[in-house]
Amino acid sequence: MYERKLNQKQSNLLQLVYRFRYVTTDNLAKHRNTSTNAAYSALQILHSRDYLGKIYKKSYRLQNKSARYYLAPKAIKYIQQNMPDIDKDSLASRLRERTKSEDFIDLQVSIHGAYIAIVGTGVVIMTGPEISTIEGMIKPLPSLYVKPKNGNHYFIELTDGQHLFIAKKRIRKYIDHYESDDWEWDKYPDVHIIRKSKADCRKLKEYVDEKMEESYLDEDDLSFKVVPKKVNY
Repeated sequence: MYERKLNQKQSNLLQLVYRFRYVTTDNLAKHRNTSTNAAYSALQILHSRDYLGKIYKKSYRLQNKSARYYLAPKAIKYIQQNMPDIDKDSLASRLRERTKSEDFIDLQVSIHGAYIAIVGTGVVIMTGPEISTIEGMIKPLPSLYVKPKNGNHYFIELTDGQHLFIAKKRIRKYIDHYESDDWEWDKYPDVHIIRKSKADCRKLKEYVDEKMEESYLDEDDLSFKVVPKKVNY
């Protein structure tokens, strides 16, 4: 049976799913500045042609969550053949998208939402695949790496869904990474820690101050900003 070729818009959509791992109708509509119906149709067409897998559970309705679309093996093969610039190792890891934990998938959806919330003229926002190519980058990778036209570069850490001690451990990890001198670029980026709970934000700010003092560091060395979550990522 004759297989219709993907058009440029469909090819671009596969690239977008590659960048963010899991894409929802709502996020795609906002990303493309189009209607939810148009976004749903675009995703469903690629799903019906086996380019995209789809995760939807009965519990999602009660949780007000929408279906998550990810690259299916057919899409991975298409990207390998038609997009040679994409990292092969990163692409190979996408063969296990359906088996990832719910928390991991929700985080990727939130990362896409955060990207949409801050994208604008003169701002370069790097996602996982781009961040992973930077030498000396902290591991695990930040949620996003933001490079404004003016002002300091900064990492974004989305910590909702994590226990507070995990967020604190991440703060220590950044301090250790800064002190290791693995980052060889001009200035170490600021670190923006995003969390919904204002009480948790206060606790994290206190923890940052404590650990920075213990390490004899100040904001001229490494700057943390604990930011209450104001938008629905």
